[in-house]
Amino acid sequence: MTRVAAGAAVLALLALLAVGCSNRPPDPSYCGVAQTGYKNSLADVNQRLGQYSACLGRSTGGADCAAEFSALRSAQSNLETSASDVAKYCKAKP
Repeated sequence: MTRVAAGAAVLALLALLAVGCSNRPPDPSYCGVAQTGYKNSLADVNQRLGQYSACLGRSTGGADCAAEFSALRSAQSNLETSASDVAKYCKAKP
């Protein structure tokens, strides 16, 4: 993920968190932001999975891939949050 994409994802998440702090119903106009955040999070998971897989591939039993796994776990957590945001802001129309 590029710095620009990462920055956009952080800004999108902050915007969603700010909106989520109110007692108002979710604003569907944030659907596009939520979808962008999800796409960026999914790309990050794929990148981190590749890095973890590569580390395991280089390992002969002695390599410690804890840092790569931690980054993958964090990316997965962000993806779950992003998926929740999409479900919240992009409700299907009846």
